[in-house]
Amino acid sequence: MYLCSVFLHALYFLNYWFVALQGSELNLSTVFLLKGNDLFMELQTQKPAGQLTWQFKKIRILRHNPKGDTQNFYGTRAEFSTNNYSLQIKNVGLNDSGLYEALDISGQKDEVIAGYHVTVQEQVSPVLLNVSSVSPSPESCNVTVTCSTQSSSLNSTFTCTPRTCSEDGGDPEEVVTSDARLNLYLSNGLIGICNHSNKVSWSNDTMEIKPLCFKDGMNAISSPRVPLIIISSCLVGIIMAMCTLGICYCKWTKNNHPTDNRETHSPGSEDQSPNCDQSPTVYSMLGPSSLPLEPIPPQTASPESIYAQVDKHGRV
Repeated sequence: MYLCSVFLHALYFLNYWFVALQGSELNLSTVFLLKGNDLFMELQTQKPAGQLTWQFKKIRILRHNPKGDTQNFYGTRAEFSTNNYSLQIKNVGLNDSGLYEALDISGQKDEVIAGYHVTVQEQVSPVLLNVSSVSPSPESCNVTVTCSTQSSSLNSTFTCTPRTCSEDGGDPEEVVTSDARLNLYLSNGLIGICNHSNKVSWSNDTMEIKPLCFKDGMNAISSPRVPLIIISSCLVGIIMAMCTLGICYCKWTKNNHPTDNRETHSPGSEDQSPNCDQSPTVYSMLGPSSLPLEPIPPQTASPESIYAQVDKHGRV
């Protein structure tokens, strides 16, 4: 089994070396291009000695001879420069991906003097990073987030302490397709990054992971004291409000219904007005007077003072 594995690795290396050597001999260049852009190709090494032709997937694009005559089979999409023999293809699409070659056809055998392996890609779709779940505990917290695009998605769980966060398993999550790559990872132990990219474009979304569990070094989600403090504060506020309303009601009642029997009630009647203090007064303790009231005779002369009366009795 071990010898078989070594043989396969050696075969893979030889194949890679052969392809690279062939590409070097053919001056093959790899180009990735965004859909809608223009493709520019030129001869970087030898110039053609005679007739030159550019072709795409063995289909001829144009032909140029040393006299300066050029036949263009691509119409206005292809522009050829007679100065440096470069070729420009305008507004490329996905169907324009493939092998482009420049050939010297003046000899008995066509010679490839330049080659471009072109891959046209679209702009990657936007990406969205969402929180799937938060599982708090007294000392740590697990946060599961989802990174999604229009066609694919992946999940990853981060374990956070009051100081930093780390990825479960230690390796970033990744989804690779034929034309794009989607990965989700943690940066600096704090920020979750969801990245969607290909060779010509990219989009990403970020999120701070630690504040989802901790705030100012304390567990803001898992602490059981937080609801207790909130409930206690509400109860204290309700009790204080009720006491304030009771005091205001008593003062209002006392001001609008006096407790003085002499002013508000006839003698002998009982006091029916509410009294918040319920404390006895001097009038309520003595009670109504039992002596009959005699009318005071009218006086024609001015009333004498008590000193005048004492003086009269002394002279008699």
